[in-house]
Amino acid sequence: MPLLFVRNVAPDVALGMWKIEESVDAFFYDYQRLERMKPVSSVIKSEQRRREVLAVRLLIDRMLGPNAGLRHNADGKPFLDNGMNIGISHTKGYAAVIISPRMNVAVDVEYLSGRVERIAGKFLRHDENAVTLVEKLLHWCAKETLYKICSDEHLALADMRVLSVEGGDASGYVVIKNVQRGETLNVFYNVYDDLVLTYAAL
Repeated sequence: MPLLFVRNVAPDVALGMWKIEESVDAFFYDYQRLERMKPVSSVIKSEQRRREVLAVRLLIDRMLGPNAGLRHNADGKPFLDNGMNIGISHTKGYAAVIISPRMNVAVDVEYLSGRVERIAGKFLRHDENAVTLVEKLLHWCAKETLYKICSDEHLALADMRVLSVEGGDASGYVVIKNVQRGETLNVFYNVYDDLVLTYAAL
């Protein structure tokens, strides 16, 4: 069972993660309720992207049942027909979903790779301190999470500043500032063997 977990991370905030091991055919064979997703899946050209979409749908089903309709607004932010707030992220081999009935939520998951080293100069500010690969990835993921939770503000990378990383090697939180508003947010993180997961609720 590639469902890694569904757990409450705060009052009225549920977080789930799926390890994507199935092929597209296996998704449809093993999970009959995904039959309704075939028309949507068939127009997606990338096999990896199709698997990610199906894993996200299964996570939503596990967390809320099969009748929760998923939509996206003009900014691309996902929302649910039942009025609940949702955040979605996926990367190589993993999908994550965060849901809350009353709080604005966001999640980001990134595979550990050298790619973040190559683009660090584009997303790190001069007044931020990130040396190791994991530190750089935490900065990137925290900014992705803040960007998503403030999607209507269309924040630029320069509008987000990581102030500190509080915690250990495996978990903790990143204190990040929305420079436009002058407000800070705690973005929680977990570091696994091959990925970094960040999430927040506001």
